[in-house]
Amino acid sequence: MKNILVVATLIFTCMSCAPKLSFTWTKADYQGAKYKKIAVFSAGKNLEISSTFQDYMVQFLAAEGFTAVSGMSIINPIQMKDLNADDVKRILLKEGVDAVISTVVIDSQKSTNYVQGSASYGYYGGFGGYYGYRYGPAYYQPGYYQESTSFLLENHFYELSADNSSKEDALLWASQSQITDPSNATTKAYARVLIKGLIDDNIIK
Repeated sequence: MKNILVVATLIFTCMSCAPKLSFTWTKADYQGAKYKKIAVFSAGKNLEISSTFQDYMVQFLAAEGFTAVSGMSIINPIQMKDLNADDVKRILLKEGVDAVISTVVIDSQKSTNYVQGSASYGYYGGFGGYYGYRYGPAYYQPGYYQESTSFLLENHFYELSADNSSKEDALLWASQSQITDPSNATTKAYARVLIKGLIDDNIIK
């Protein structure tokens, strides 16, 4: 019974930590559009996670029928440091990009939680089996402290064209979400959630 409760608790905890969009905004009167080429950018200290996220976004967008490219494949992080917004826009337009998905970390918070120890129960035998088998604890997993880091993310969808004079004009959709201890699995799940949000909100067709 204890094992069942432990498993149920773990499942509930995983569900509560699953990535989801907590807030979304869409520009008034925007009805969605078809785009020829979407560039995906992400900003964070961990370049490996950023690269993995962009690759998943491109992969999943392609599965939905959209043409997309990783921002890092057009402008690498070192080049990006020396470019202003107009430079980036000019490069993207030259590459045929007409829409941009951008994900940035706007805040982070560390927390420490205590994970309670647990005992695993099973059968064990007496000397030579003479005393038969008895039921008792096989081993005990001691409790421990676990540090987690939660990140607040903000996502933007921009329409890119020579007519848009500012980011405010180009911004069509925004959302926020929280992700804890990013890993390959959570990054992959978050990419799916973000794309679903864009499609469900009729931002991309």
